[in-house]
Amino acid sequence: MMSVPSATVFARRAFSYLMNDQAELALRDAMQAQVCIPDWSTAFYLQALALSKLGMETDAQDMLNDGEAFEAKRSNSWHG
Repeated sequence: MMSVPSATVFARRAFSYLMNDQAELALRDAMQAQVCIPDWSTAFYLQALALSKLGMETDAQDMLNDGEAFEAKRSNSWHG
């Protein structure tokens, strides 16, 4: 039986792709990380970096805003 990669595997590989100037592959894996954990801000931030490297600044900014919103929501739920 084949195992399914976790969100952290996709995120780490996306980061590795980013460090090796492979933004398209990084974006693909960052999107897969988000599929695994839809409200994980790290997935949004990795997508933002990849989109920025691809010259898609507006989309990158949208991803940053979404990631920040999820972080704020999570932070508020922790603090009551």
